[in-house]
Amino acid sequence: MKKIITLVLFFALAITANAQNFDEVGNLKHVSETRVTSAMFKMIAGIDSTDPEFAQLMKTVGNLKDLRVYTTDDMNSAQKMRTFTDGMIAKNKMELLMSNKEDGQKFTFHMRKGNTDTKIRELVMFMEDADGNKADTVLLVITGDLDLNEIARITQKMNIPGQKQIEKATQK
Repeated sequence: MKKIITLVLFFALAITANAQNFDEVGNLKHVSETRVTSAMFKMIAGIDSTDPEFAQLMKTVGNLKDLRVYTTDDMNSAQKMRTFTDGMIAKNKMELLMSNKEDGQKFTFHMRKGNTDTKIRELVMFMEDADGNKADTVLLVITGDLDLNEIARITQKMNIPGQKQIEKATQK
């Protein structure tokens, strides 16, 4: 019993530490933050519909735990966001899913795998200026029990920055 309690406390502390890290990014000057929590996703997933496509989307949304989007056009904040993201990727031993450079933007996608090869626990997208001359930067983090094939559908419906690149990443 003590082992179970210890494990539960360990995981609770790990989740709290991760949330505090994101608070660091959200508290940066000139950074906009949007966060959607599991409570909101559960409410959305509970919406009834006779449309089968909408019903499938609601099932997928119900598996989301957290969605965070951070944006900035300030060079100093962009550099801090990059440092934070690199550290988070290294600390969590995230796997590179895809990188893409087009239209003056550089996108990278990293993930933490879930229970199967098509499931992920966390997806991190980082978008920045390809040449480092502009500060337009986006950090997108999605956590939950997600199927890679469903991520593009969710981001398309929610009109999330980098949605086109997410579609490309999930087609690989």
